[in-house]
Amino acid sequence: MIKIAKRSPTSDIRDLLMEADLWFDGAEPPNRQEILRHAFLAAREAAMVNDVAEAHEALLDFVRCLVESHDLYDEQVFLIPELQESLRADGYELVLEVVHGLGRGGWHYSARLFPTDPSQIPLHEDMTALEHELSARGYTVALGHYRLALKHFAEQDHPSSNGQVRTALESLIVSLAADHTGYIDSGRANQGGLAIKSLYDPAGQPPAVLGQPLPGKDGGTLIQGLWDISHLNGSHPGLSDAQEARIRMQLVTAAAQFLLKHFPALP
Repeated sequence: MIKIAKRSPTSDIRDLLMEADLWFDGAEPPNRQEILRHAFLAAREAAMVNDVAEAHEALLDFVRCLVESHDLYDEQVFLIPELQESLRADGYELVLEVVHGLGRGGWHYSARLFPTDPSQIPLHEDMTALEHELSARGYTVALGHYRLALKHFAEQDHPSSNGQVRTALESLIVSLAADHTGYIDSGRANQGGLAIKSLYDPAGQPPAVLGQPLPGKDGGTLIQGLWDISHLNGSHPGLSDAQEARIRMQLVTAAAQFLLKHFPALP
């Protein structure tokens, strides 16, 4: 947002901030970058002490205002894909339509923002709960890779995030298999495909019994399918985008919680 906005005239920046309810009281900073920085840091501080949802909504309004309420020129338009990718990483799709061209590289857009999560509920609580459970179980390797996956995802390094979340899932599968099925952890890499076979019975019938291998038709096929797709478009440059990485993060987070619930901590 800052990269695009700071290329606008100062008066336009003031209007954008006011329209998005991000304007601040007090002396105005000396330049455009500082005006934006001051406003966004104030929004962060407000979110920490007051209403996170209100600050979040204001920032999204600023995005819409930024690309819709005034004319953008080539140096700004070239940055639009980067803004869209950043928003996808945060769970939003920015859809633009050219209203008209202005000549000399100028464009006017209409903009719409759509959440990519059907529930519109952030994953942060689920992620924090999963980190806590992995730590409590002593699954430190899975925890370490999961935290790296979150870090790389936040940094928009999507291929690396995919690779780390896949390794976190593999480590969790091996740990659960060793604790609950008698599987022997060899300590080597790439055990997941073998270990997962001890966690479910393809021919098993519902209902699933707590702590026992999952029947194929009651969770087992789901876990196997997730394992299979986790090896596609992994940590290979150019094969992952923000939306794909976010979906994988959601799937693995939910599956890990499902597995930890079905295979409870040992006494």
